Amino acid sequence: MIHKLMFLPFFFAAVQVLRQRRHISATTPVRVITSRSALLGLGLGMALSASFGTAIAAERAEPTVDAATLTGMAPTPPERVSETFQVRPGFQLQLAAAEPIVADPVALSFDGNGRLFVAEMIGYSERQDERLGRIRMLEDTNGDGIYDKSIVYADQLPWPTAVFCYDGGVFVGATPDILYFKDTDGDDKADERTVVFTGFGAGVERLNVQRLLNSFRWGLDNRIHGANGGNGAVVSSPTRPDAPVLNLGGRDFSFDPKTLEIRAENGGGQNGMSLDNTGRKFVSSNSAHIQMIAHDGRILRADSAYTMPNPLLNIPVDGPSAEVYRISPDEPWRVVRTQWRVAGLVPGPVEGGGRPSGYFTAATGVTIYRGNAWPAEYLGDAFVADCGSNLIHRKKLHPDGVVFTAIRAEDEQTREFAASSDNWFRPVQFANAPDGTLYVADMYRQTIEHPWSLPESIKQHIDLNAGNDRGRIYRIAPIGFQQPATPHLEAASTEELVRTLDHPNGWHRDTAARLIYERQDPAAIQLLEKLITKSNTSLARMHALYSLAGLNALTASHVAAALADFSPLVRGAALRLCPEFLDSKGFASRFGSLLPALINDLDPVVRFQLALVLGIGNDPARIPALTSILRSAPDDPWIRAAVLNSVGSARSGLFAEFARTLEASGPDGNPSSRSHAFLLQLARMIGDGDDSPEISRSLKSASTATNREIAFDLATALLNGIPPSGELPETFGTETRQTLQALWKEASQVVENNEPPQERRAAAARLLGRANWATAGSVLPPLLRPNEPALIQSAAVAALVERQDRGASQVLIDHWKTLTPRLRTQALGALLARSERIPILMSGIQQGIVQPSELTAAQIQFLKGHRNAEVRQQAMQFFASNTPRPRAKVLEEFQPSLTLHGDPTRGRAIYLERCASCHRQGNDGAAVGPDFASVRSNGREKLLISIVDPNREVPPNYMNYTVETRDGESLMGLISNEGGTSITLRRAFGEESVIARTSIETIQTSNQSLMPEGLESTLNSQAMADLLEFMMNGDGAK
Repeated sequence: MIHKLMFLPFFFAAVQVLRQRRHISATTPVRVITSRSALLGLGLGMALSASFGTAIAAERAEPTVDAATLTGMAPTPPERVSETFQVRPGFQLQLAAAEPIVADPVALSFDGNGRLFVAEMIGYSERQDERLGRIRMLEDTNGDGIYDKSIVYADQLPWPTAVFCYDGGVFVGATPDILYFKDTDGDDKADERTVVFTGFGAGVERLNVQRLLNSFRWGLDNRIHGANGGNGAVVSSPTRPDAPVLNLGGRDFSFDPKTLEIRAENGGGQNGMSLDNTGRKFVSSNSAHIQMIAHDGRILRADSAYTMPNPLLNIPVDGPSAEVYRISPDEPWRVVRTQWRVAGLVPGPVEGGGRPSGYFTAATGVTIYRGNAWPAEYLGDAFVADCGSNLIHRKKLHPDGVVFTAIRAEDEQTREFAASSDNWFRPVQFANAPDGTLYVADMYRQTIEHPWSLPESIKQHIDLNAGNDRGRIYRIAPIGFQQPATPHLEAASTEELVRTLDHPNGWHRDTAARLIYERQDPAAIQLLEKLITKSNTSLARMHALYSLAGLNALTASHVAAALADFSPLVRGAALRLCPEFLDSKGFASRFGSLLPALINDLDPVVRFQLALVLGIGNDPARIPALTSILRSAPDDPWIRAAVLNSVGSARSGLFAEFARTLEASGPDGNPSSRSHAFLLQLARMIGDGDDSPEISRSLKSASTATNREIAFDLATALLNGIPPSGELPETFGTETRQTLQALWKEASQVVENNEPPQERRAAAARLLGRANWATAGSVLPPLLRPNEPALIQSAAVAALVERQDRGASQVLIDHWKTLTPRLRTQALGALLARSERIPILMSGIQQGIVQPSELTAAQIQFLKGHRNAEVRQQAMQFFASNTPRPRAKVLEEFQPSLTLHGDPTRGRAIYLERCASCHRQGNDGAAVGPDFASVRSNGREKLLISIVDPNREVPPNYMNYTVETRDGESLMGLISNEGGTSITLRRAFGEESVIARTSIETIQTSNQSLMPEGLESTLNSQAMADLLEFMMNGDGAK
């Protein structure tokens, strides 16, 4: 086939990548968040459009194509569409509605009587201003499962993408607004139209049609939750002009439909968001098909010095952009565009090894099945559409501690749950339905593609509006499914609604909960209390708790009883609801009596939630409790994070408590690596504080550790907040000074002796980085000698780069020629971090010791734009002739590596030397860039491009940022987490810096990758083939 890699030789044509440097002020937090939204697209998955704006194929005319070669297939009539599907055995796609009674459905919501409200996005993808969007109301009047009544409920909407039924009307998301429509005269057409929120997409120069707000869902907390989508939002409420403006940044949102109070929620997906039966959130993005939100962020200690990890997790074991198995032909335009991209004739990502399809690129609509019409084994499964590949994908969710992993079903390893041979089948959203099935919204378009991604010479021959008068809605039903009676919950009594909370179908439970909240009937309280005590189903008891909360009738007694419930689902819900009662003396006493059982709860989610709750207040009992929780799961990163968040000012108490448990764990005092990591993290938090007594107490505990490697590392971490000059604070007492002098003396003896284990010598070297220069300067430089093990050299570099002494920086330059590339990377980052070190680096460049080519493009750009005029001038001079070899030429030279047989063992050695600082493979390396498991589907060709030309396509979440602080420090790295008060930069080797927003002077991105050019230097084609083989198949490749 012509779309295979026969075009690869042309790929190596010269492609110039032009990037515009952006500056972002950090003095105004809103500005930082909004600007970063525009840059990053607010999703951690690779948005297609992100790469298009960052690479321009210059000095080359765009190729042309004969329009006849782009002709696609004709649409399939609704009555024959079933012939195009391959569905999992035992299931079928039943057509519930089709044109002309519906067009371009992108969102679905059922009212309490089973009527279906549909958002019709007729203006997709470039006709927003024409306001062609509509809300359609569909009704099945005879109960046969096919909608036969269709009315336009509301119209004149720009790109409607979300709809939700509430109080006899509907909330509609149509960027930039959320509106409320209601029919008040009974003609089934809305005559009330109110803008309740506005500002979605605010600040974005060019609105991205594939990153609009979407997915309105009813939450257990009696709020409507929505996905922000990625265009950013600065939200205000016209109906509540005195309410504060909400800057969402990369977060999702929820609002109280009764009071219209809106707040930010953890999230960050692109299109698609779903809540499971317990309220856990899942989202999807183009090339990140299923992500989980690890926690909602509602219960976090306000004064915590710890920043929780980014809650947005990619959870599929086969990677974010996993393989998919389409049965439809590749669209001709897609084949041609891929050929052009592979040949370097047009910009855009080359994915899947140059294949036009076969992997997730248009994932959307992730939904957890919560119905009762399917066999029980499917309950809780995740369904994701790929509208570009005309298919529906299924994942099984498996608990992995606090979070989940998503795995293909065993019998769907090389096929999809449902797929169509019809290119017009465009599933974009799902909905759990009143009848217990799963509904599918199919836009039924000839082309679903971001218009920005289409070369103009292709786009001019494609009708992007073809199909805007078509659309289908299906139900996925088991064979033999019998359509149940249409529900009429709107007319149900309060007693009937409370009983419905015990229904096996999630839609019925959600709708009953919504109607109970709408009505605010006091008569429901006693009924709900009875449900809590009498229902045999945990879901009903959980819903009853939340409904009581929605009626402002939840009491401490209700919560206390639920904390002792036999179901972990109910206990977890009670923990989420209990914070408002912790100040109650009676509840506090009951909570204390239940604490031992909760600490030892078998469910990790309950223990995680308990750890967060314990962070509220300053009860001394929380320290032994947190220690016990941590001891129960020291290897669970989310348990560790919750404990660190909750410890508050009692850090040294937890440190001493946990250190004792480690010493008691065995005669050699060797804890697990995770336990060691936790103590180090806690020690750094203590060291970063300004509490000398706390540091002193912890140093005393650390210094007595049986394992001396741990003792050295903990002491180093505890000194983290003290300038590494050896000058100790005056507040340190005599005993603390003596303890440190003894530790430094011991460390000096260890590093000068070759007999101790390397790990102990390395820990000793790191500690000496905190000693005075008279001590450190005599023992650290010899550790850089080539005959020292790599681990020892790395530790010596780490110790030297932390110091402010000019002599330490000079030592690095003096030993430069014997440093490995990995150590040079480490040293360069430190030399660039502070202005006083840069002259030493520049002197090394001037003397020819450091070669200009060793600096990344981002580092050179940083120096050329440095705040110090002398540094800028030197950089212009030193790097004026530093023109890197054309990447196209280098790619051409390494083309043979794509066909040579590679040796994975040799490839692993190259990986450890050149790649492990940023990429994880198995248990090796640091997770900074993508791990190899997630990029293997890209193929060797794409991997080669990424290695040799890392700046050709830079996904937004892997752009390098420079943060300059008010005290003169300059830090580079990826923004791995962004909170309201801080940002986290991640650098090579997995090192992270949490920077308070108040200390930030500027943030800027070069729009370039953190990965440097030139990693291929000194490699030949065979060595590159070895590396590619290891990346593709690991050590076991044959």
